[in-house]
Amino acid sequence: MKQLFITVVLCLSMTPMASTATVTSSIAANSKTVYMVVWRGCEEACQGFKDYLTSNEYPVEVIVRDAGRDRSTLDFFLDEAKLISPDLVVTWGTRVTKALIGTRTEYGSETKLGQIPSLFMIVADPLGADIIAEKNKTGRPNVAGIRNRVSEDVQIRAMREYLHVNKIGVVYSNAELNSVLNTQKLKALAPEMEFEIVEALYALDEAGKPVPNQFEAKISELATAGVDVVYVGSSSYNLANSDRFTQAAIKHGLPVASAYDAMVTDSSALISVSNKYYRVGQLAANQAVKILFEGMTPGELPIAELSRYSMSINMAVARQMSLFPPIQLMRFANLVNIETSINQNTANEKGNSRGSQ
Repeated sequence: MKQLFITVVLCLSMTPMASTATVTSSIAANSKTVYMVVWRGCEEACQGFKDYLTSNEYPVEVIVRDAGRDRSTLDFFLDEAKLISPDLVVTWGTRVTKALIGTRTEYGSETKLGQIPSLFMIVADPLGADIIAEKNKTGRPNVAGIRNRVSEDVQIRAMREYLHVNKIGVVYSNAELNSVLNTQKLKALAPEMEFEIVEALYALDEAGKPVPNQFEAKISELATAGVDVVYVGSSSYNLANSDRFTQAAIKHGLPVASAYDAMVTDSSALISVSNKYYRVGQLAANQAVKILFEGMTPGELPIAELSRYSMSINMAVARQMSLFPPIQLMRFANLVNIETSINQNTANEKGNSRGSQ
């Protein structure tokens, strides 16, 4: 087993066997203990969760376990959580949540954790993934949750405020449940909102992972099909490969719209409509406080969600593709890479000036 890490205020690296003994001995010194399992490191949501507790001075020890995108670690984490028996288990993502909490088909109103309370976050479609019973309630006494997704109808309307959108392209792996569920939602919306979905599926290897270096070919398929925009609603693989994915789309003259803010702020998607993961983590911590310190039963809490979403527009990409946002969007959107856009414009003007002399 590779090294794992535990986070309280600082991170200590240790092997699993050593970590369990250390963690168990430290619980007595803390008022409450939260055991958090994340999929790809302690990113914004994880950090937002911890910062909320720290800034509000709640006496909570947060133990963080990172799967490092490796499913084989999750059974160990489940066993360790049961051994430690923390006051609350927090799960990040659909894979982690299904591995530690389990689905309703498997466990009904119970969970894999027995009587240990749990709280999930960053699960794209908890209802479709069979984690909860209905949209606003988990239907499971020991499970609470956070809804972080902006609905697909809102995504489409936002795109149409900016772009001509009649044909939407999606590229995904059918091994990613979130991607499959997201595409199903788009297909269900298509007749009502009058758009067409064009799918391009990644070829998978024997381990069920996408064969490398398919971005160019898959985006080319969408371009040939005449899509107006490439949409990334839910795909850990596309997010992890944002630069190659978005650059392939730009090469074919296709803007990328995403439900992941990072694909705009840290890569080259044109527009995102999302809830900031840091704020989602803080909302999750607020729910955790209700369970840990206010005596609330997790299943009695409604599925919490942020009341407002954020829109980000990459101005450098907008200029590169000559797709300038309407004034009404610029008034409230988070405009990214404005300086890059201005510098590009200045360079172009200088080049044009020299060419005319």
